[in-house]
Amino acid sequence: MTRLDLPGAPARGTTGATAQLRRVEEALDARAMGPRLAAALGSAGRGGCAVLDAKYEPGARCTVLYRAGDLLVRGDLLAGHPGDPPPGGPARPVVAPGVRLSVFPDDPDLPGLAGALDPSALRGALRDALPGGGPVLRCRAELLRYRPARRATLAVEVRGPAAPRGRRLVVKSYHDGRKAAAVAAEAVLLPATADPDAPLRFAPVLAHLPDRALVVQEHVRGIHLDEVLRRSGPAPADALRRAAVALAALHRQPVVSRRTRTVDAELDRFAARARRVAGVAPAAGAVLVDLAARLAATADGLGPGAVALVHGDCKPSQFLLRGEREVVLLDLDSCGRADPAGDVGTFLATLRQHALRALLARRLTPAAARARAALAEEFLDAYLAAAGGTRDPGLRRRITWYEAVALERKALRCFARAPRSPLTGALVAAGHGRLDRLGGGR
Repeated sequence: MTRLDLPGAPARGTTGATAQLRRVEEALDARAMGPRLAAALGSAGRGGCAVLDAKYEPGARCTVLYRAGDLLVRGDLLAGHPGDPPPGGPARPVVAPGVRLSVFPDDPDLPGLAGALDPSALRGALRDALPGGGPVLRCRAELLRYRPARRATLAVEVRGPAAPRGRRLVVKSYHDGRKAAAVAAEAVLLPATADPDAPLRFAPVLAHLPDRALVVQEHVRGIHLDEVLRRSGPAPADALRRAAVALAALHRQPVVSRRTRTVDAELDRFAARARRVAGVAPAAGAVLVDLAARLAATADGLGPGAVALVHGDCKPSQFLLRGEREVVLLDLDSCGRADPAGDVGTFLATLRQHALRALLARRLTPAAARARAALAEEFLDAYLAAAGGTRDPGLRRRITWYEAVALERKALRCFARAPRSPLTGALVAAGHGRLDRLGGGR
């Protein structure tokens, strides 16, 4: 990966590291970047600018997703001289402070994305790939989610003799053809090995287009769990219990994935990323380094965990409630073999992150935050009951530790999105609080 270095000598009174961070913060300033994007992109880029997402890894890269007028724009902060064009790449405008712009659906890391949004190209691809074949007379795609350089998810409606009223599909465009192939293969095995008496269901995979790194799934109707959690009353607790039972059912399934997700490797990445953060933002980096070191020091005291089929990115938005009983588990791109405590810890950490963000924004009172914490305990108790937690006496302790792992992961991601956000420190403090529950000083 190309290092992200400041071109030329730093300004008087600054180091290269602090100058780099200033460059990043300038790229994240929508008010400063708006006029530059509008000037570079023309009339379609006028009408306001917003930063929708960002990923900054000190010394490695900084990628920002902007909405500029009617356009989605990927911006990459260039290494070297800010005006240097990418070697061998298409001509893309570069604006201060050295941000190369790629207008959606042009993404240099998603080669199949433009074709997935081209109705004529997608019609032909789906005609040949969908079960049963037959002509596709009409095809319309709409963006659902976009992670620059990683993945785009599209809602696609097709019409033809076999579906005169229209059929809704979900098409995912991946940066890595091998990842797309693994997701497609596992998505076929998951429902085939599921317990038919369990409430757990999966979105059916209909096709894999390897030359385009695309996976096509059936659209599934339902209510997302995170939508339910925004309500008040008894509904959130009932919904969380349903999700917990479904997650326990996933962990009981045969381990059909060949991908191993080891926490040791992730702890090493935490330490390396935290040290790089410390090089540009010493205060934020210090607390991230401290929690990463404490996680590594406490890992051995947990004892060996089970190995099961895990979701890998388990959070409320991945659960779709359907009817009175069924729960559809979405987005199994990170599926693999690991300790199931990691899934539960990540889910609980996401609930805690939502509460902390709302507290900092003063959208939630401390009393309401405590009520959210009680909901997390509802989920944990329901999961342990469904998973037979009494047969694994160390499971609750491992879940607590993995929740701290997930909070460090989220803190690093928070810094990557907003280097000055107070949420980074709040997430780290919450991680230490989880480790405190395991006993032992800091």
